[in-house]
Parts: sequence; structure tokens; C-alpha cells
Amino acid sequence: MLQFIEYPKCSTCRKAKAELNQLGVDFEAVDIVQNTPSRDQLLDWIQNSDFELKAFFNTSGLKYRELRLKEKVPDMTAQEAADLLSTDGMLIKRPLLVQDDRIVQVGYRTEYKELNL
Repeated sequence: MLQFIEYPKCSTCRKAKAELNQLGVDFEAVDIVQNTPSRDQLLDWIQNSDFELKAFFNTSGLKYRELRLKEKVPDMTAQEAADLLSTDGMLIKRPLLVQDDRIVQVGYRTEYKELNL
């Protein structure tokens, strides 16, 4: 089953979720703050996806700026990134689409209908 990992208060997540509903896609919604992905899960997603490491970070978030991650992320290993991301769901780019334990999409920049879900 498709997992839609979101922050329910996020307007982008709400827009993405509405599109999935409109397309009739069956999915399970998961709150990224209440159910932050584990370090091991994040590491697996990072290592087994075609997305670059930076794509997994919520670069517009307050915490990202507070921690000055713009300067740190380019030098991070996948393990270091997974360790950090697992500490706070708000650091993770959202929404995430996960199918069969693999990342399908990070963020919502393109319409889901193009993904052929």
C-alpha cells in the first residue's frame, strides 16, 4: 500500500493529499511528527532512491535554518543525515510518498497524476 507521509497542518501536504483523493489513489496517511521515520528507515530510503541527500531536508523550515544545515548537508554522509532527520520530523521534506518501502516522491513539485500511481 502507498504511504503518504505528511504534516497535516502543511498547506502543500493538504494540496497533495487532495490530488491523491481526486485521482482515487488508495493510501495510508502518516503524520510525520507523531510517527517520525526511524534512522534505519530513513537511511534505507536515502540509499535506495535516486534523490540527492539534500532532497530529504525541509530546506524552508525554521529548524533547518537554526541548525545552519545549508552549510552542513553537502558534507554529510547518508548515515549522518539519517541520524539527524530521525530526531525531528519537521526536518524532513514532505510530503513523502512511499510504496513497498521505497521512496516514490519527496516533496510535491510535480503533479501525482504524472507518477502513474
